[in-house]
Amino acid sequence: MSPGDSNKTDYIPLDRHIKSISRYYLGTLVAVIVIVLMIYAAMQVVLERHSVQQSISFLTSNQFIEFQQLKGTARALMRGSTTDVVPDNVLNHMIDDLNQQIAKIRDTSAQLYRLRLQLDKDTKPSDLDLRLGSFIDRAEKLGKFSNDIRSRHYSFWGPIDFAAASDGAIMRGFQLEVAQSFGKSQESIVAAKRISALLILSLLVALCLVGALVILPLLRKLRTENTKKEAFERELSVLVNKDSLTGLCNRRSFNQQLSRLVQSVHTGDGDPAPAPFALLLIDLDDFKAVNDTFGHQTGDRLLVEVAQRIAASLVAGAVAARLGGDEFAILAPGLADNAAVEALVARVRAQLAVSFAFEGHTHRICASIGGAIFPDHGADGKALIRCADLALYAAKTERNSQVIFNAALMADRLAESQLRAGLYQAVEEGEFLVYYQPKIDIRTGRHLAFEALVRWRHPQLGILLPGRFLHLLDTAPLMTAMTEIVVNRVAHDIRVWRDAGLEFGSVAINLPETTLISDAGYTMLSNAVQRHAIEWHDLAIEITEDVFVNKYAKQILATVLKLRDRGVSIALDDFGTGFASLTNLRNFHFDDIKIDRSFVSEIGKDVKSEQIIKAMINLAANLGKRCVAEGVETEEQVLFLQQAGCAIAQGYFFAQPLPFEVATPGLASALAIS
Repeated sequence: MSPGDSNKTDYIPLDRHIKSISRYYLGTLVAVIVIVLMIYAAMQVVLERHSVQQSISFLTSNQFIEFQQLKGTARALMRGSTTDVVPDNVLNHMIDDLNQQIAKIRDTSAQLYRLRLQLDKDTKPSDLDLRLGSFIDRAEKLGKFSNDIRSRHYSFWGPIDFAAASDGAIMRGFQLEVAQSFGKSQESIVAAKRISALLILSLLVALCLVGALVILPLLRKLRTENTKKEAFERELSVLVNKDSLTGLCNRRSFNQQLSRLVQSVHTGDGDPAPAPFALLLIDLDDFKAVNDTFGHQTGDRLLVEVAQRIAASLVAGAVAARLGGDEFAILAPGLADNAAVEALVARVRAQLAVSFAFEGHTHRICASIGGAIFPDHGADGKALIRCADLALYAAKTERNSQVIFNAALMADRLAESQLRAGLYQAVEEGEFLVYYQPKIDIRTGRHLAFEALVRWRHPQLGILLPGRFLHLLDTAPLMTAMTEIVVNRVAHDIRVWRDAGLEFGSVAINLPETTLISDAGYTMLSNAVQRHAIEWHDLAIEITEDVFVNKYAKQILATVLKLRDRGVSIALDDFGTGFASLTNLRNFHFDDIKIDRSFVSEIGKDVKSEQIIKAMINLAANLGKRCVAEGVETEEQVLFLQQAGCAIAQGYFFAQPLPFEVATPGLASALAIS
């Protein structure tokens, strides 16, 4: 299961759980809000009733005071009416006070009645209200009589005054009313306390529900998810630091361990010093060809096999990593000199030397190895990698070899860097030249054709051969630009030869694969043909048989066939050194087979090479193709090729590559005859 799958499996249920908890939370929150609102409303009712009871108690007390004042005023008025000492104006003033007190006590009684209606809509006048009303009515009549009537009827009012003064029923009624108001007020306070307690209890219950339904399940789920997350992170940490195909450390882990080793310090008897270690970079030779020929499944199986063998060759404490593609690395702590590093390289080579079989094919592993030692060759990780990379580059030029970094490598690499930088100027300044090497009829010595070979007229280093700079053209645009210069130069020279009436045959140009993948190569030749008014059959192109196993083989061969249809002859260069099968020779339309110089140089030295050359010549003859031998340098080689049936050759024995001014057909014929 991948980390992505684990992530989905672990965290989607958490989302659902959170949604479920959210629903519980919202339900609980709504219930709490409803309960709080209901309790708040009940509290408001209780507080309002308590306020009414307080008002009733206050007004009842005022009513009692007003009753006492009214009773005193009525008694004073009756007493004053029986004597002539009290003037009439004083009595009238007393009557006014009496009437005001009556109005005031009636207003208070009305307020009390309204307040009681708030508490009980069906309330009726109490016994106190009736008795008090009767007293007020008698007092009101007292104020309406004249002084004469009050004095003549004193014997009548006396009992009234006495009764009013000693009316125990009214007094008891007031006492009862005040007591009831106080009691009801206390009940309201008790009810408010109960409701407050209920509110607090409800909130506590709600909090408990939230805790039980929301917080605790969420905490449990989060704890579970955190445990899963920690396990996932541990698994992810392993995956992040391991190469998924081979199981070795990946580039990220390699960089981390390299940094740790660089920072580690060796503590001995003297001052602390950096702890030495070795870095090996391993690159498989021709891995791309294996991938293209047998498929990526075989390529992956080869990488796994290599990883297992590298791991089996490690010394104690060493770590192996796959940096990407077919590149591996080894970090070996404690290796401080070339001898120790070479011993480790020997162990690796011994493991890789054993071939392995997969899907009916036997594969032999070839690898180039570059090594460097810390801190002798590099004071930090970047410098050490750069040195090991220089050593690997040097090893790859020899194929299936190993190189430990030294100062000479650095000097060579600096020189190459300067050459690489100068290539851009060479394109801009037109520093590339074309030299022509004749192809000769071995039997007659007659000139047949030319092969165009590029040279670089370096401002400081002079004329450079292709081996010095072609491998530095590591970008397709730069390679295309150089090829276009060569094509145009050749087309120009052909035009000059034609105008001079010289017979030059045809001129073969090596077209790199990058120009044949698209229509760039065809367009380049077409433009040159039109610009210089030459014929298509004046040109030939040479391609290596490796194009058959290139992943863009269909596009390349389609472009080549398109050129052949226009009259351009096609030659298979370096034949016998690539990975093409005989099926490709059967299906592909070509004109020439060129025997590679590595076979020609073994003539007279190696019987097997001679037999292979004869087989190639016979194969070409049976297929109806011309056979051209490259790199012919001795008379012995010429005689062998002639006897074997090879008709065409090129090499220093006949003529070296010549500049345009020298390489005229007449001169080439003269050189061939001589």
